[in-house]
Amino acid sequence: MSKVLLKSVILLALLLSSIFTTYTVQQVNASPTFVTVTTTNTGGMTVLSVNNNANSTLDVASFILQINGGSFKSFKLDNGWAGMKTSSTTIAFSAIDPLKPGKSASFQIKTDQQIPSMTWSASDTNNIEIGSGNIGTQTPGNTQTPGNTQTPGNTQTPGNTQTPGNTQTPGNTQTPGNTQVQQTVRGILDTSTFRIIPSTPAIGGHVRVVGISFSSSTNLDLYIGNDKIGSFSSNGDGNFVTTLVIPNSEQAGSVEFILKDQQGNQKSFSTNLKVSQQHGGSVIQNIPLTVNFDPIFHRGETKIVSGTATPESTITFTISDSNGNSVTTLTAQADKNGNYVLTRSIPVDAAFGKYTVTISDGKDQVSKGFSIVTTHQVSVSTSSQKYDSGQTVVINGTSISNQVVSFIIADPTGIPIYSKSANVTSAGTVSASYQLQNTAIEGTYSITVIQGNDQSVLYFGVGVDPSPPITMNLDKLSYSDTDKPLISVTGPPSSTLNLIIIDPSDKQKFSDIISLGEQGEATYSFNLTSYTSGIYTAVVTHADEKIQKDFAVGLEVGSGTIVLNTVKDTYLPSDEIIIIGTTNSNTLLQLSLTDPNGILVKSIQTFADKSGHFSSFAFSIPSIATPGTWKLDATSGINHVSKNIIVKSSTQAITIKVDRASGLYTRGDIIAISGTDAGTDNNLSISIGNSAGSIDTLETSSTNRGDYTTDWVVPNDIKPGTYTIAISSPNGKSTLSITIQ
Repeated sequence: MSKVLLKSVILLALLLSSIFTTYTVQQVNASPTFVTVTTTNTGGMTVLSVNNNANSTLDVASFILQINGGSFKSFKLDNGWAGMKTSSTTIAFSAIDPLKPGKSASFQIKTDQQIPSMTWSASDTNNIEIGSGNIGTQTPGNTQTPGNTQTPGNTQTPGNTQTPGNTQTPGNTQTPGNTQVQQTVRGILDTSTFRIIPSTPAIGGHVRVVGISFSSSTNLDLYIGNDKIGSFSSNGDGNFVTTLVIPNSEQAGSVEFILKDQQGNQKSFSTNLKVSQQHGGSVIQNIPLTVNFDPIFHRGETKIVSGTATPESTITFTISDSNGNSVTTLTAQADKNGNYVLTRSIPVDAAFGKYTVTISDGKDQVSKGFSIVTTHQVSVSTSSQKYDSGQTVVINGTSISNQVVSFIIADPTGIPIYSKSANVTSAGTVSASYQLQNTAIEGTYSITVIQGNDQSVLYFGVGVDPSPPITMNLDKLSYSDTDKPLISVTGPPSSTLNLIIIDPSDKQKFSDIISLGEQGEATYSFNLTSYTSGIYTAVVTHADEKIQKDFAVGLEVGSGTIVLNTVKDTYLPSDEIIIIGTTNSNTLLQLSLTDPNGILVKSIQTFADKSGHFSSFAFSIPSIATPGTWKLDATSGINHVSKNIIVKSSTQAITIKVDRASGLYTRGDIIAISGTDAGTDNNLSISIGNSAGSIDTLETSSTNRGDYTTDWVVPNDIKPGTYTIAISSPNGKSTLSITIQ
């Protein structure tokens, strides 16, 4: 065969090989004992599958990828891994949970090359390399053409079939006529490995470089990144041990040690360089990797995450949900003192539940859990989900506020049967209890918990398991057409709800389905880009249940004359205030209630409908209220109107009451004792006794509003009869009689 023809055939073989590589899975040089890597290229994306072979005895803890003659643009991680670009040409992947034998992981990368040429290395948990290879390139002497079976170091051209007597040796390329041309022997083999001792060396310090399974008597060069730091040779067995010095010109942090032979084959080892205690003329401490943040997150708030790490290192934050699925990956940079700060805003539509953040600096990693909870500032629960008639419902909870918490219990018909206001302790706890009547009807009861402008509802059953009704809340009352309303709904766990949006002309604007999770909760968001100004209604239905909420889009303030009325002018503590009024149609208003001391009790936004009418049932007089003249305000733009209402008290002296109007109790009952007008922050003494004398004494204190509350458990050995509860304070004394049956 002529030389021209031979060159043409070789060129055609190389061309065909490159075409097949573009569309098929590339087989990558790797250690057959431990780790293998395959890749697929599609549309400029490269997907790598890293396999820890089943016969391996080691876990894969890190995977280093380096591109040859190009740069990385982006990457996506498999669950359980963290990644970091240590340079434009190198990516270091670190396993949160090391890859076990028989398992695989996938990475997706994008580069500036259609089919990138890369080298890789995998290391175990001790940073010892257990596999390496090349991707997208053929190593010298191993050029494969379609239809020809290859042995190491032999390149066959079409039409040259080997016959006995023509034995090829490594490094020889056979041409017609069996003429052999000598080629350089490859120094770094697929089975070659090396390590650095110590594995995290210091700048300016000595390191021992140990290698095994190289070609015998081969020359090798060691680099840190692009900086050559030494040259040496393997011995006759292909092994070496040498000592080198880390140059003072190197920078602390994540680096890549790269070992190259004379043909350009290479192995790499990823680690961190630390600053020597003598380096730079100052003593540098070994700073541990730490993370600090409040573990309770709320939607929409901004959280600060801080901690310590290796000075000037890059820290990777991987956030995973309760199922271990990766949600997002963030990065931060430690300063020269090893401190870092990351500010993170919680999305308003983030799913409630428990999460884990794993922080890695490429060498160490730490994890910490957190929870995204509801936006309610008070969280309470009952001691049981189901009660029988006559049992006591115990409510316990926590709050971050020092405001009074009000509890309202309603029976299955919606009629309130119990109301109590309780103080939050200095430890942030709050509690209340209610004994069910022996004649309590069966069904689902609701507990409305109110603290300032915050309100939430929980449920319990009497005689049956509770069946919570569907609920719906919108994050705002009024929106612009660029907003995305967020609807929070609850209902039966794992159920499906129907959502319909009704426009101002009472026609259906939009509909969809909302699926509730295992906790019976879900959030839903939608666009308003095509919505005109007006009042809309969100309607949620499930089976025979239906609930709806009005919301406004694009309404204006500055309504003109406002008329503000209430159904009555004089109120007692715990009374509901029903507000009605008129103004211009489709306008926004702000309603607020202020006590005699000028303290704002509550403020809400509402709107007038298309007929100009507005109303509100959101206000009530607190159960612990200062008697006097209170004020209601309605404001819209520059327009404002006020209305005074009178809040009365039965007496201005200290008061005392119990949780049952009848005053009848039995042994073992919990009696809730409360009152008002005890003075500000006073110590109080409560005595319980009869004609024979005192049987018990309780100590409590009043709040800065003059109210107090405490509980007394009726002793099981008490004799039936009439007893007196007496309270004394600097503001006077008061008594109340009860009957023990």
